[in-house]
Amino acid sequence: MKKLNIVVCALLVLGACDFSFNERKKSEVEHEPQTWETARPLQDIYKNDFLMGNIISPRDLGTVRFAILTRHYNTLTAENQMKPDHIAPAAKPSNTNWEYRFTEADRMVNAAIEAKMKVVGHTLVWHSQTPSWLTEGTKQTVLANMEKYIGDVAGHFKDKLIAWDVVNEAFRDGLTSSDVSGGKWENCLRTESGWYKAIGPEYIEKAFLAARTADPNAKRYYNDYNLNSPTKSQAVYNMVIDINVRHSNLIEGIGMQSHHHLGTDPQTVRDSIQKFASLGVEIAISEMDIMAADGGALNMGQWSDSNSKRQAALYAAMFAVFKAHKSNITRVTFWGLDDGTSWRATNYPTLLDKDYNLKPAFFAVTDPNLF
Repeated sequence: MKKLNIVVCALLVLGACDFSFNERKKSEVEHEPQTWETARPLQDIYKNDFLMGNIISPRDLGTVRFAILTRHYNTLTAENQMKPDHIAPAAKPSNTNWEYRFTEADRMVNAAIEAKMKVVGHTLVWHSQTPSWLTEGTKQTVLANMEKYIGDVAGHFKDKLIAWDVVNEAFRDGLTSSDVSGGKWENCLRTESGWYKAIGPEYIEKAFLAARTADPNAKRYYNDYNLNSPTKSQAVYNMVIDINVRHSNLIEGIGMQSHHHLGTDPQTVRDSIQKFASLGVEIAISEMDIMAADGGALNMGQWSDSNSKRQAALYAAMFAVFKAHKSNITRVTFWGLDDGTSWRATNYPTLLDKDYNLKPAFFAVTDPNLF
């Protein structure tokens, strides 16, 4: 899709124009297969562009959900079972022989590998969903906890994963241009994070170093939301430059979570992709969904045909951007298989409805030019 078409789609999303399918291609949509079993697999459509992914939970194994995943996607990310609160010992260990809880994560990873799918680890270091004992104690104690956890966990999955989200959501919201001026990314971090409180800004660098030692073959990503914000993207940009100058290629990728809503401007996404691409790192659209219910971006609301079309138009605009930058994007992962089980179910953000029927958004992804 040419740049002009991207702008048109953005205007449609913002409600400046009447929403309608491209009349020239509307009949093609109507005659597309209407079930997930018969629709052309998304992974096949984008096989020459980037990997196509979704999330997985234990409930998916051995069900129709896993059949959908294996048909349409070639990459899986654990929704929760590879986060520290699921794997780390629940209570502080009394010795150095930590008893990890790998059972559920192992089941999912092994099932994915058996199905010839790739797996992304999510996540090693995060301020949330982490047992509090890991970040309690002196700087030396907490740093040792972090390095041991990363070493043990990344080591456990060594050579089974294509990538790790090593550090997740380290930057605070509401950054201003003055916050990011002069390249001082350390001033932009979440100060409430237990890792930050105990170790300081260098916890990020230490985490990536530990991950590289534990599994050098898994790509190391920094993952965050709202990275289409100019100030937040600049802060992350500054961090990657600083750390990678001192440790060549330590941070290998940026995960742009991409939890969007109907007011998101695709141009802001394009701008951030171009910014991160200039660093020479990989880019993953790591947690994509588009909220599309009446009542605002984060509020419960009613689904409507109008919102369905607006959502499809925005998915189409986003995928036009992704295709235009396919040389820099390694993966697009959706954060949810269907509206019924999405973490934002009340906002209908995925490609399938709660009964696994294909929404207009699905067809927008299969061919952005149709919308």
